[in-house]
Amino acid sequence: MDFKNSSLLCLALFLACSSAIRAFDITQLLGQYPEFSTFNKYLTETKLADQINSRNTITVLAVEDSAMHSIAAKSPEAIKAIIGTHVILDFFDEKKLMEAQASSQQLTTLFQASGLAVNQQGFLKVALVGEGEIAFGSAASDAPADATELVRTVTSEPYNISILQVTKPILAPGVDSPTPASSSGAQPSQGAKAPIAAQSAKAPVQAQVAKSPVPAQSAKAPTPLENAASPSPASESVAESPEVAAEAPATSPVGAEAPGPLADDVAPADVTASSASTTKMGLVMAVMAFASLFIVL
Repeated sequence: MDFKNSSLLCLALFLACSSAIRAFDITQLLGQYPEFSTFNKYLTETKLADQINSRNTITVLAVEDSAMHSIAAKSPEAIKAIIGTHVILDFFDEKKLMEAQASSQQLTTLFQASGLAVNQQGFLKVALVGEGEIAFGSAASDAPADATELVRTVTSEPYNISILQVTKPILAPGVDSPTPASSSGAQPSQGAKAPIAAQSAKAPVQAQVAKSPVPAQSAKAPTPLENAASPSPASESVAESPEVAAEAPATSPVGAEAPGPLADDVAPADVTASSASTTKMGLVMAVMAFASLFIVL
C-alpha cells in the first residue's frame, strides 16, 4: 500500500512540475521588453497569443517597433496572417537554426496551421547571408529575395519557448492581398453582365408574345378547312326553316321580278282561281243583263 501511494505521489509531482515548466505567457514575456510593444499588441488583438500559450514548444520571431510601420496600415486579417508567419511551431535557438539551414529544412508556422495559407505561404526557409549571418525568408516560390536577418536571442526557455529578434517583418507573397471574391476587377465585370443576362432572358418571352396569335383573332379568322366543314349560322337557319325560304321571294322586290322555281310552281294555281272567279262574274252579269232585257220587253 505504501509503495502504491508513493508511486501516485511521484506521478502527481511529475505532472505538476512538467506543467509548470511548460506553462508560459507570451504577452508577459514580451512585456518585459518595451521595444516590442507593437508586436505584442498585435499578438493580443489577433488572439494569436492564446494559441501560442496553448502550445508546449514555440519560437517567436519578434520585430522591434521601429520596423513595424510597414504593416501598420494593413487590414486586421492581413496583420494576423503576417504575425502568424513569425511564430514557428517548434523550439529553435541559434544552434538549431544553423542545423536547419544546412539541411534546407523548412519551418512550419502558425499561419500554416490555420489552414488559410496557400502555395507554401505558411513555411519559412533559413539561410546564411553576408558573413555567415542567419536570415529568414518565405518558402513560397515567388517570395522576394530580400531576407530578414536574425538580430539576437531575446529570451529562451530550452525546448519550450524561444523569442528571437529579427530586423523586419517577413511578408509572404499574397498574404496581405484581398481574396479573389473581393478583388476589384471581378465584381464590376459581373455587375455589368447581370443586366445583359436579364435582358436576354426577357427577349424570348417578348418574341413569344409577339408571335402568339390572340384567341379572339383566331376565332374571327378561321382556316379554309373550318369554313368548309362548318356552315355559317345564316345558312343553317335558312336550311332548317323552309318556310322562311319560301316567303323570301314574295316579300322581296327582287323575288317578284325574277321568281325562282318555287314561285313558278305556285303561279298556275293562282291563275286557275282567278279564271274561275272571272267566269262566275261573267255569268252573273249575263244573267242580270238578260233579266233587264226581259223586263224592258
